[in-house]
Amino acid sequence: NEQPGHEQMWEDLIRMKWWPLLLTCLVGLSRHVRGETLCPKEGGSSCKCQTPSGLIDLTPLSSATGARFSIQDPSGVTYTYNPCNGFKEGGCPDGTAVCQTSTTALGTIGSETIYYDDASSISGLVVAYSTANSQVQVNLICDKTATTPTISYNGKIIKLTVFDLTSCQCCYGGCGGTATAPTPSAGSSAVAPDIIGIVLI
Repeated sequence: NEQPGHEQMWEDLIRMKWWPLLLTCLVGLSRHVRGETLCPKEGGSSCKCQTPSGLIDLTPLSSATGARFSIQDPSGVTYTYNPCNGFKEGGCPDGTAVCQTSTTALGTIGSETIYYDDASSISGLVVAYSTANSQVQVNLICDKTATTPTISYNGKIIKLTVFDLTSCQCCYGGCGGTATAPTPSAGSSAVAPDIIGIVLI
């Protein structure tokens, strides 16, 4: 009997609703390939990451009430995001970290994890959120001049939505610290925190 092709295999996986496990495996594999390390929680907080290069603290980027950031993708879909404190918005319940069009929670507070890659020249940190049906990755981009944070839509693949958050608070040592992003070691390349190309390989 003729064996099913790769296209049929992928279709079967998605149709059988195995995509959450598949997506988790792909994300995990890409992080392994890039040499990323799960960040130890500083003081029990997932918004503080103590790395060998310095402390990353996202709490100043979070609002105490409601979502801090609003992002729109090229098709006009609106996302709201609060890094460290949960919020409620429309159909998104209390504890939401990322909400899509005020109807669907894509990530929740309590699910967040920070990964870092010291080979990256732009801090190489990502913070990930999830629900049972979706995952969100926020690339933390260090810019010492960015005292006002900005966030942009990066892309989407299957159920993984990716944003880029640029701020001096995403630098080692924060806005007031003296620590900067590390210089890549000999033989390593400066890898920008973009998971999409790796997942598609």
